[in-house]
Amino acid sequence: MPKLSLCPLNLFSFFNCRLNQDQNQAPETGANYQTARPGEDLNINSQLITINNMVITNLTVKKVLLYLLKDYSNTHTVTSLAKELGISRVGMWKMLKRLGKNKYLLLTAVGTGKTSAAVITLNWEHPLLEKTLSFYLTEEALKQRRWQVNFIGLEQLNLFVIMYGSILNHPQQANDIDILGVANKNNFVKVQKVIDQVQKIQSKKIHSINFTVNELKLELKKSNLAIRGAIRTGVVLFGQENFIKFMKEMAT
Repeated sequence: MPKLSLCPLNLFSFFNCRLNQDQNQAPETGANYQTARPGEDLNINSQLITINNMVITNLTVKKVLLYLLKDYSNTHTVTSLAKELGISRVGMWKMLKRLGKNKYLLLTAVGTGKTSAAVITLNWEHPLLEKTLSFYLTEEALKQRRWQVNFIGLEQLNLFVIMYGSILNHPQQANDIDILGVANKNNFVKVQKVIDQVQKIQSKKIHSINFTVNELKLELKKSNLAIRGAIRTGVVLFGQENFIKFMKEMAT
C-alpha cells in the first residue's frame, strides 16, 4: 500500500490534496493505473469549486438561522440581516428566498409595491427547524470544548448554560469568564459550589449569573440589553434543546 500524507480538513483543499496523491502515487502491485484524460482535471476542479461553494452556503445558512433564533426580539429585514452578518444584500436575499421556499423561514411583506420590505422570522411549524437549530448550536459548543470540560458539573444542574463575552474569541486577552445559567431555584446553591470548584483552577475571575426560567423571561421582557446581548453573542455550552424551547416560547 502506498503511504498517504495527511490532508487538510477544508473540503476544497482536502479533495485537491487527495487528487494530487492519486495522480502522483502509482500502486505497488503493478496493476493497470490510468491517469486522468485531458479535460478531466478541469471537470474535477469545477466539482470541487461547487463543493466549496456549498460549504460556504451552509455556513451562511447557519449564521442566518442562529442569528434569528438568538435575536428574536428585533424586527429583521433583508437589509438588517445583511448588515449584521456582513453579507451582501443580494446574496442575503437569495439565501432568504431559498430558506423561505424550503419553509424554514417566513417572509412577511410589509407595505405594497416594488419597494416593500419583508420581515424575516423563523417558521416554528417546520418539523425540522428545531433539530437543525440544535445541530448548529451543538457545532458552536464543540468549538468551545475546553470550557465544556471545565464546566461539565453545570450540565446536570442547569436547563441550559451560555458562555459569552471576550473569553469566546480572545481567551488570552480576556480578563474574566462570563457564564449565564438557567436552573431551578433549588439548584442555585449546587451551581455556585461547582463554580467555586472551577474557580480554584482558573486564573481568570468567573462571573456567573443565575436565573430561573421566569426570571430570565422577565429580564428579556424588560429589554435588559446586557442579557439580550449575552444571548445574542453567546454560545450555548449545555442544554441546546432546552434553550431552543425557551427561545421559541419567547418568540411565539
